[in-house]
Amino acid sequence: MALSFLYSSDRIQSRYLRAQLVAALATGIDFTVTLTLKELFGFYYVVAVATGACFGAVTAFLLNRNWVFAAAHGKAAAQAIRFLAALAGSAFLNTTGTYWVTETFHCHYLLSKIAVAVLIGSTYSYFVLKSFVFNHDAKK
Repeated sequence: MALSFLYSSDRIQSRYLRAQLVAALATGIDFTVTLTLKELFGFYYVVAVATGACFGAVTAFLLNRNWVFAAAHGKAAAQAIRFLAALAGSAFLNTTGTYWVTETFHCHYLLSKIAVAVLIGSTYSYFVLKSFVFNHDAKK
């Protein structure tokens, strides 16, 4: 299998790599929705950013639960509630961060969104998912 290297004996590195692949896919969906709403339908960029984040989050939850953290054995409802809490934090950080960078530096909202998404993804998302959303069931 072409992706067999993702299942190496180094579980931490493998899981992190899978998480980054999921993040890239979810980000692609996020940006596609954002651009579609803003550029094709004329939505205010803050609304488009928040909506795109939600679509990306659903993708991320399903793939992280079933593939990255192999947590399908856990209670989906409890994971979803914890994920929503993590999502609220991520959406807040991404939306307000994009607004702040755009308004402070008078740059295009998309450049702000990219910079903020990279920052939040590398400092917040993986660690919250790993330690709070999908690890909770394993502690019991």
